[in-house]
Amino acid sequence: MNFLLLCTGSPSKHLVQAIQKAGHTYEVHEPTDLYLFVSKSESGFDQIYNGGATLEEPVKLQAKSYHAVISRIGANLPHGASILRHLTENLGIYCAQTPDGLETASNKLKTTQRLSTRGLKVPQTVYAHDPRHINFLIKKVGGLPAVAKLLQGSQGKGVFLLETPLAANTALESFYKLSTNLKIQKMIKGGGKDIRAIVVGDQVAVAMERTANKGDFRANISQSGSGRKVELSEADKKICVEAAQAVDLRFAGVDIMKDESGATYVIEVNGNPGTKIIDITGHNYFISLIDFVAKRVQKIQGSSSVNSSSASAQQAGTVTAYNAYTQESRTMTAAEFSSLQHDGWTTQSYASSQKQSPLGENKIEVIDYYSGSIVLMTETEFREQERKGGHYKRKANY
Repeated sequence: MNFLLLCTGSPSKHLVQAIQKAGHTYEVHEPTDLYLFVSKSESGFDQIYNGGATLEEPVKLQAKSYHAVISRIGANLPHGASILRHLTENLGIYCAQTPDGLETASNKLKTTQRLSTRGLKVPQTVYAHDPRHINFLIKKVGGLPAVAKLLQGSQGKGVFLLETPLAANTALESFYKLSTNLKIQKMIKGGGKDIRAIVVGDQVAVAMERTANKGDFRANISQSGSGRKVELSEADKKICVEAAQAVDLRFAGVDIMKDESGATYVIEVNGNPGTKIIDITGHNYFISLIDFVAKRVQKIQGSSSVNSSSASAQQAGTVTAYNAYTQESRTMTAAEFSSLQHDGWTTQSYASSQKQSPLGENKIEVIDYYSGSIVLMTETEFREQERKGGHYKRKANY
């Protein structure tokens, strides 16, 4: 297989080694070097060009020559996400990360909101553009000390501790005057430790416990913290996978913390996880990523047809699809749906208003209590799921 590495800067040696070890090839492209072109044709013909500074003329990239995109976008994410969207949605090249997922993960508030809607435990959080009632906001997160975070930032940057009323008032007033938004969260007493888990598909590839440097509450390795490889419980693995899926990423770094009672909180989801975890644990998670993507692409290419709904959609050029993980619905090109159909996207949903089964049996709304999504099934199907010990409950009883 041939991979397009959409990278800010040079790709990690670990990623290159994983690709070469699997016998694949790759090309590296910096997002800011690429020009996208949207055709006026209703049949598509959208294109993308390499406009690198060393080229006399832009060179058209042949979309069909790439089996998948591996995104490693750091700086200038809005532009990088636009390029990734063009590659995946317009040109139909598979990627384990969606542009919307990357943009959600880059926004700490949006991530917290999305995690909460998926039923995942997050620290108590408040956000206000103009925080006039500071005492009220601090009380809502359990009082001081509390943690304040800029909405964008990684590696522990833009995260600071509010320990006293004076510090809280001064900080919030200063950031308000600078028109800088931030969120405030309850401080989880985890002994200065957290866990970074790398999620690939529906598995945790590797996990590392991080311990904060003496005198610092941030456990990030980039902030001089230390780390060691750990094995997560099945419950925590499930939480990490669901957190990545909640923001529509099949490859992500998920940060969790445990409080004094042992309860697990999801702190953040990182769409561009660092590689120090590889150096510390000795586990190259890119090997897992390349294997996952290769199998997913083979599965997509092996599908003789999407299904009867998408077959007609291909003739029309678009299809209305639904995401079982995020409960999002939107219209997309047939090419995009073809690349996403094995990542939670389907043309079947209760939102399609198909209240009757082909046999005329009424359908009922049930809740998948693993994902939180609402599904339509017949009474017969529901009873069969109950018999098998399935994870569905009637919506009325949930």
